[in-house]
Amino acid sequence: MYQKKKLTLAITLIMAQAGLNGIAHAQEHDTKDQEILIERIEVNTRKMAETLETIPLAISAITNREIEEKGIKSSEDVAKYINGLTFDIGAGPNDTRPTIRGLTIDRGRPNVAVLIDGIDVSSETMTLSGGGMTANMKLLDLQQVEVVKGPQSVNYGRSAFAGAINYVTKRPSFEPGAKVDVNLAQYGTRDVAVTVEGGLSEKLAAKIKVVDSSSDGEYTNPNSNALLGDSESQGFAISAYYLPSDDISVYFRAESSDEHYGQRPNAAIRSMLSVNAPGNVFATGSVNSAQGSKMLPYAFNADGSGVDCSQAEVRPYWNSFNRVIPFLGLGLSAQPDCRPMVTGEITADASQIDLSLDPLTGKDFRGTDIKNTRASLEFVWEGDGIDFTSNTALTRSDSSVQEDFDGTNYGLYADPVGMPQFGAPAWSQYGFQADTNTTFDLEQISQEFRLSGESDSISWVSSALVWQEKMKAGFGTQFWLREGSHEPTVLAQLGRSPFTSFITDIKNAPLPAGQNKVTPLTRDTKHWSVAGLINWAATDKMNLAFEGRYIDETIDYTGDADNRTFDAFYIDNSVKFDPVTMSMIPNPDYKTANSVANTAFLPRFSIDYQINETVFSYASVSKGFKPGGVATTDANGDVRDGVYKPEKLLAYEIGTKAFSIENNASVNLSAFYWKYTDQQTPFTFTNSLGIANVSVINAGESEVKGIELDSVWQATQGLRIAMAYLYSDAKYTNFNLSEILQTSDIVGAKVSDVDKMMAGNVDGDFAGQRLPLSSKHSGTVNARYTFALGELHSFVELFGQYRSERYVDRGGFAQLPAYWEWDLSAGLQGESWTVTAYVENLLDDDKIKSAIGYVDYGFFPDGQAVPFTVGTTLPQGRTAGVRLSFEF
Repeated sequence: MYQKKKLTLAITLIMAQAGLNGIAHAQEHDTKDQEILIERIEVNTRKMAETLETIPLAISAITNREIEEKGIKSSEDVAKYINGLTFDIGAGPNDTRPTIRGLTIDRGRPNVAVLIDGIDVSSETMTLSGGGMTANMKLLDLQQVEVVKGPQSVNYGRSAFAGAINYVTKRPSFEPGAKVDVNLAQYGTRDVAVTVEGGLSEKLAAKIKVVDSSSDGEYTNPNSNALLGDSESQGFAISAYYLPSDDISVYFRAESSDEHYGQRPNAAIRSMLSVNAPGNVFATGSVNSAQGSKMLPYAFNADGSGVDCSQAEVRPYWNSFNRVIPFLGLGLSAQPDCRPMVTGEITADASQIDLSLDPLTGKDFRGTDIKNTRASLEFVWEGDGIDFTSNTALTRSDSSVQEDFDGTNYGLYADPVGMPQFGAPAWSQYGFQADTNTTFDLEQISQEFRLSGESDSISWVSSALVWQEKMKAGFGTQFWLREGSHEPTVLAQLGRSPFTSFITDIKNAPLPAGQNKVTPLTRDTKHWSVAGLINWAATDKMNLAFEGRYIDETIDYTGDADNRTFDAFYIDNSVKFDPVTMSMIPNPDYKTANSVANTAFLPRFSIDYQINETVFSYASVSKGFKPGGVATTDANGDVRDGVYKPEKLLAYEIGTKAFSIENNASVNLSAFYWKYTDQQTPFTFTNSLGIANVSVINAGESEVKGIELDSVWQATQGLRIAMAYLYSDAKYTNFNLSEILQTSDIVGAKVSDVDKMMAGNVDGDFAGQRLPLSSKHSGTVNARYTFALGELHSFVELFGQYRSERYVDRGGFAQLPAYWEWDLSAGLQGESWTVTAYVENLLDDDKIKSAIGYVDYGFFPDGQAVPFTVGTTLPQGRTAGVRLSFEF
């Protein structure tokens, strides 16, 4: 820790001294390369060349200079510098959740499309929600990053429900050259990239980029003394740019990477602890009041108020034993219907890391391994008044995820089976590992043909897209497994069998490997769509644009009906007993399949008006559509039920953009209203064995309304100030679980105790609540000073990011705190080299910035129910480093 502070302080002092010296030198030196004017950034969002200040939609861009100086190499980095874009990691590293303007997701495909050179690489994982991991950004030699806000299905294809992130790569240069980029930082971080490019002939240029990266990680698992958050990746990318004639260009690019990421530094904030208070004869544990947890009612009085939970604070979950309590002579009446909930501001630190070990190895779970291969081909022909473009791409990704899912390390607890004759569940506190153990095999194929043209007053674009994805998942989770346990007895215990007791064979040694059974799941997506855009210059100052895309998408599912909750380890569900033949025969219900077909037409209309040379205004209305599907996160391979409907978005926006060369300033202001219908969201239900499980339903209506502002001002020849602010009010307007479940296809589904508790009413009605993980206020501020230092170009830059509090759960009980985070950087640029020193999280802010609510599968207080837990990802502390770039 002392060495860390010394290094950080040294770099900070060097940057501060460079800034002071630079200010003195800047008074004496003027150079033609200094930043006198703000930049006009060109984008190709609507498949035609436009600048940010004259395009009728909300769009932000990160330039090549910013990418290199800030070392942007992931979607999380992009979200840091683009206000209004949030990037969260959910229950697993492949549970990636980009969000625009506070429109968050709980389940289903992410709301934000991810594209590389306009080609959709978005996906969706199967055993968790979120978008998967299909691209290694370190291999992308980026020209710029474009972030578009609002439905953009015409411009960005199938997935741009609420917006899109488009990574634009650099074409190879015909000028021969080489470049070496090095990043060195604390915690053993080392990134090295070597790029070589040049012309192979007058018409053909090529490029190769090789990347090697590693990091030791910042945190340690105290149960193994192994580092967490470590990573290692290697890969290469090749590209070729062919210009056979003046009107034809061909751009080919391919990449391959092999990546490993160790377990993340997660800390669980549990609503229940496994420690028993004196007199807790049912061994149900105790409420984690030290971290703000409380017992809250799920039963309500006639006036709507909740029952008194004061007794439940002392005797949690005892209401599960109300049938047997009168026979125990304790002098107690029936216990209140209450459940524990994490409440208040979420805080966590390294002392709360308690990750269990893999019982098959006795070591930390391996983490995540990814192998990605991707190739794309762009063909462009520019004719007389008409252009033709073909984009072809193939993506393959193989990954495996092995992590401690719930972030706990409970010890094994042995106790009797309870009193099944009185309906009393088993005594409690089973200690489980609660792992996630999944593999994914993905293949995507994309083909788009596009025609575009323009005349004096009309410009147009037409497109045809075919996109297919094949996903194979292997679900090998055994949450009940723990070294020392007798697995058949544990499984029978969870199934509430009256014929077994909790017998344990304590070995205190890892279990033998090779015993796990994997449940296969597949998802095949077939998409085709056609799109068109017409832009009419009605006058010299006014444009009208109409665009639309017709989508046809079919998703086919298959799975083996193994109940991962209990019996997949020992029971072969592929056969069943036939009483006629008195023998085992194939189970016709074992191999399951389902299919969901979706069609939609997604229009967008916009009008823009150039008020004067400085001010541009626009208004638009558009629709977004996200296909329905089948829930595959419910711990079994049966895909016959759990169908959920498509999501729909109706978006209205008005905005104005001002760009003044005379004042060296630009200001963009927009107001928006989004109506979100049938949001795909998880809910808890009780299955036939009495165990809580999770599926997906559609949540009525939500709305997002707000304003967005960003500005850049070149205050002096060397000083540039940029600020951005977003106000986003995202809330449920109609979300009543009781009403929704009446039309559900889930047999016997009813509002769960947990949902009643969170909603504060018997119907599970969440209307008026803010969407989880959506902040009302967010903003960025950036101050950059450039100057000449002798013959060198130099800069000092301060960047700050703010985000207000966010709810972790949809009841609003647990909140992520508001925070400011600051970065400081300074750089020197010579004729063929650049050095940038930086300190990220300058003030060492330790507030939790990413978390998710889930259930604690490591602990069943009453033998059935699973308590609520908040899983946090510990933040990156103050980190100092240096980036070096050399060109030859």
